[in-house]
Amino acid sequence: MKLNHLDLQVPDVQATARFFVRYCGFTSHAKNHDSPAIAMLGGTDGFVLILQRRKRDSDVFPEDFHLGFLQDSEAPVLAFHERVKADGLEVSDVIRNNRGTLVYCRAPGGILVEVSCRPGAV
Repeated sequence: MKLNHLDLQVPDVQATARFFVRYCGFTSHAKNHDSPAIAMLGGTDGFVLILQRRKRDSDVFPEDFHLGFLQDSEAPVLAFHERVKADGLEVSDVIRNNRGTLVYCRAPGGILVEVSCRPGAV
């Protein structure tokens, strides 16, 4: 089986959609690009990210819940770090450890996003 979509419940659909379009390379699939209720975003590999307005403000993601974007090399990890930092978003320092090179950033709605590459990736 291939994982082909993920549906996330967020407080501000369009702010979250703009983050994934700007920083993660998604494109909008829906005709209603400004809907406050739902956004359907397509990734470069056919993956679909669906964002829906959450029903209750008390519904939040667990603290360590995150989405990961594995890169082929360190360069896109570092580029992501610089772009989000320059735009004033909350972002970790670049982390280098036995898991590789990693950066964490909070997307709108509190979603933790990891951009990383494995150790030894050129």
